[in-house]
Amino acid sequence: MVRQRRLHHGHKRKLSFIIPLLLVYVLVSAFLDLTYSGYMLNHVKRIATPTTTEETNMTKLLWEGLSRLDQLDQQRTNLSEELKNIAKLANVSEEAIGPWISQLQPMRIADTPGNETALLTCQDIAEIRISHPMGRGVTKVVELGNYRGSGVAVKRVLSTVKDVKECTKSIERGRWNKCFIFPNYKLLKEILLLQQLKHSNIVQLLGYCVQSEETGENLADHGVVSVTEMGTKFHVGRARKMDWKMRLKIAIDLASLLDYLEHSPIDSLLMADFKVEQFVWVGGKVKLTDLDDVSNVERKCTVDSDCRIDRRDVGVPCANGSCQGLNAKHNMNGAYKTVLRHLLVHAGTEETTLREELRSMSISAASLHSRLLQLLDKELTLDSPTKT
Repeated sequence: MVRQRRLHHGHKRKLSFIIPLLLVYVLVSAFLDLTYSGYMLNHVKRIATPTTTEETNMTKLLWEGLSRLDQLDQQRTNLSEELKNIAKLANVSEEAIGPWISQLQPMRIADTPGNETALLTCQDIAEIRISHPMGRGVTKVVELGNYRGSGVAVKRVLSTVKDVKECTKSIERGRWNKCFIFPNYKLLKEILLLQQLKHSNIVQLLGYCVQSEETGENLADHGVVSVTEMGTKFHVGRARKMDWKMRLKIAIDLASLLDYLEHSPIDSLLMADFKVEQFVWVGGKVKLTDLDDVSNVERKCTVDSDCRIDRRDVGVPCANGSCQGLNAKHNMNGAYKTVLRHLLVHAGTEETTLREELRSMSISAASLHSRLLQLLDKELTLDSPTKT
């Protein structure tokens, strides 16, 4: 009984030491939030009541705000690390103060000149703590992970994904392990593609672990695991409400990605199932995150009519038994239907012409990219103050 009282008093002393520090953290966090709110409020007031001598650049304002938010997030992260160190000195577990320091920042790996980017190993990945699910596909799940205080996206195959569940219904229980072979193959394929494809609009591979075909909740024992940049869902509905210059920038990024896929190091690549869900926001950019259905095989054919899209002739001939150039046309068609037709809504002759060329698939990704850059340059020139 006496020992229990001593332990109780010991815990009270620890808590009395850490609670004031947590209060300081909360107050500083609130100050940072208020600082950012005040910063944005001042700029919003400038927009609401513009003067005749000051031209407001909405895009510039947005990027200034995002930059300021990044700075505040970094201050919050540094303060969280200090609290973790203090908690260790006070012999208080990190879990006890977890609710106050749970805001993860995306993990980024910087290239060291002359060296390969250091990828996370199996040993590193075993340290990742899974926070919560972020998405679910036919063959794999995506979860938010915490690696040493940084946020990462963890991809793996679980028994709850559609392909595995459908497979287990058709074979006896003793052979269920075979149901994980194909989904794991697709995840391995995505890992290999991410290692070979380097573009600013493709998520960065941070690490991977391949050790068996087994699956489990524990990452240390899981057979195949991929770790990439953490992003948030890309919503076309929200993007179409952005100002024209922001929408142009997104369209330019997508055109650049389409051009890269057409001339990639492993030939022209096809995004077989072009969906908005395959993209995420990472650091203010839209990035492709799902590559397991990407292929460099052009459609087989015997006659030119085999090389149509939606029963339309898109100008791709059948040559040597394949539709050379159809992958690029298919990607352009998918990008237009899912994203670009919602973004490129703006009054102007050039914009109307671009939409028509996209609809008819008569424009290349390189040409689209170039002409969108010209449109953006024109908009930025109009925003610039006239020199006298």
